[in-house]
Amino acid sequence: MEQDTPITRFYFVRHAAVQKVAGCLPPHDPPITDQSHDLTHLLESLPIGADWHISPLQRTRQTADLLMTQLQPQSIKMEPALVEQSFGAWDEQPVADIWKELEDKPRHNWSYMTADRVPPEGESFVQQCARVANWCRFQEQQDFHFPQILIAHAGTIRAMLAHILAIAPDRALSFDVPNLGYLEAHLMHASHGTKHAGGLWQVKSLP
Repeated sequence: MEQDTPITRFYFVRHAAVQKVAGCLPPHDPPITDQSHDLTHLLESLPIGADWHISPLQRTRQTADLLMTQLQPQSIKMEPALVEQSFGAWDEQPVADIWKELEDKPRHNWSYMTADRVPPEGESFVQQCARVANWCRFQEQQDFHFPQILIAHAGTIRAMLAHILAIAPDRALSFDVPNLGYLEAHLMHASHGTKHAGGLWQVKSLP
């Protein structure tokens, strides 16, 4: 790598734990729990004064509020492209009932369903990956002056990894992303990164 190659640090953060009914899928837009959230690792790891990109769902906005005072964002932008996959009519339904609908369908080892399955009135993970990849490709053409922090969702971060590593969506579903976990990745400026092999992104740490 050339010594003066422009590199931007990206941090993809999953929101805090959410309120949900045991045995059911959570709502599409639930609030975070009222419990105390341990932010120590994030506050020690994330940069102060970064540009922030936040999914507009309330759990990500609430998580951002928990971190904002100490991390002092340089700028804040709500990003609809970063919202979580929609499970449509399955939101808030008992998991046992959903399994009944899927029992004769292809299975996935680490997810409710394969990446191409579209829940009723919802969105497949393949569709989410396409949405997130479009957002990533736009970022790859930008000039940045500060680190970038994204506060988003497990599915969004898995979709980021699918794009960054150029892997199939079904493989990306195998990544475990804990609440308040984060992925650090570095983006090489496109004017340099397209000259050689290896792609524009480097994964520095996994959730």
